[in-house]
Amino acid sequence: MFIDLLDKLSSKISLAGAWCSAGLLVYMVLHVLLEIFMRVVMDSSTYSLDEFVGYAVASMTFLSLGHAFREKSLIRVNILTNALSGLSKKLIDVICILLTLAVIIFFARYVWRSLYRNFERGTVSTTLTETPIWLIESIFFIGLIIFIIQMKVNIIIIIFKHKEN
Repeated sequence: MFIDLLDKLSSKISLAGAWCSAGLLVYMVLHVLLEIFMRVVMDSSTYSLDEFVGYAVASMTFLSLGHAFREKSLIRVNILTNALSGLSKKLIDVICILLTLAVIIFFARYVWRSLYRNFERGTVSTTLTETPIWLIESIFFIGLIIFIIQMKVNIIIIIFKHKEN
């Protein structure tokens, strides 16, 4: 029962990240259309298209990681696990997720350090918009946290939940 609750909660968190990612895609299309309109009709520009679309693409990637992992949409080589079953398959799955989790936590630690340092210093981009760098890194960090939560819940499910026949 607790595992089901944890699974539903992590599912909602991952889905929220995916929805934010979808929202960013809509934003990018609208920004490109605005830019086209401004250049063709008004002979002007927003002067921020490449910067903001770049931030949005990176943010989409990070925010959708948890949902992609949950839906088993990430690229995975199953040569070994397809040949296994039962306890040995569970063990290999848990080991693979733990190794991935270690790498992502290591990466998230550096993203956090950079985010915190840029927030403290008030670092902004060197472009015309002077976007606060910590704001963009915050979105990356949130995406990594969602991914970490989803991996941890997946490990718990693999270890403790028995398949219902």
